[in-house]
Amino acid sequence: MKVALYARVSTDKQTVDNQLIRLRDFANIHKYEIVEEYTDVISGASAHRPSLDKMLKDAKFKKFDVVLAVKLDRLGRSVINLQNVLKELDSYDVRIKMLDQDIDTTTSSGRLMFTLLGAMAEFERDIITERIHDGIERAQKEGTRSGKPIGRESKQLSEYQLEKAKKLIEENPNISANALSKEFQGISRNTLIAKLTEAGIWKKVVKKVGGPEKDVSI
Repeated sequence: MKVALYARVSTDKQTVDNQLIRLRDFANIHKYEIVEEYTDVISGASAHRPSLDKMLKDAKFKKFDVVLAVKLDRLGRSVINLQNVLKELDSYDVRIKMLDQDIDTTTSSGRLMFTLLGAMAEFERDIITERIHDGIERAQKEGTRSGKPIGRESKQLSEYQLEKAKKLIEENPNISANALSKEFQGISRNTLIAKLTEAGIWKKVVKKVGGPEKDVSI
C-alpha cells in the first residue's frame, strides 16, 4: 500500500520530527510504501497550507492510497476545515489513518466516523450562520434604539477645526473646496464640505462662469 505522511506544527519553535518518526515506524511495521512526506509549519486554522495543498494535488493524481497522520487536528483545527480536507481526499478515493485516534476510513467503522464528521461540520456551519444573523439583528435593534444608523460613524469636526475653516474662508472668500480640504489632513473633501455646510460656514453663491448664472461652491 502506498502512503503519504503528513505532519504539522503551528510555529517554528516546534518541530515535526517526533511526528515523522512515529509515522515512519508505523508505516515500516505495516510494510507500507512511503511515497512522500508532507510537512507544514503553520496554524491549522489556515485554509491553505503549502504542503497540504501539494498533498491534495498529488492525491488527485493517485500518487498514494492512504494519508497517515498522528491526529486529526494535524490536518485541520476546525470541523469545517477538516471535513473539507477529508471530503476532497475521499473524492480521489484516498483514505486516512490516524495513529492516536481510532479513525481509519479504510474500514466500515472509519467510514461511519467520516459521515458523522460531515454532520458535525454542517452543524458548525449552521451555528456560525445563526450567530451572524443574530449579530446583524442585534446591531439593527441597537441602532434603532440609539437613533444611529449601522456602519461607520460620520466624522465630526472639532470647534478648533470649525473656527479654522471659518477664518480661512473669511480671509479668502473665493477659496475652492479642494484648496480648503488640503488644510485639513485626515478629513475627506466631501466630509469637510458637508460638515461646514451643516454648520452654516460653507455656502453656495451664484456666480457667472462664462455664461448663464449657476451655483458654484466657493
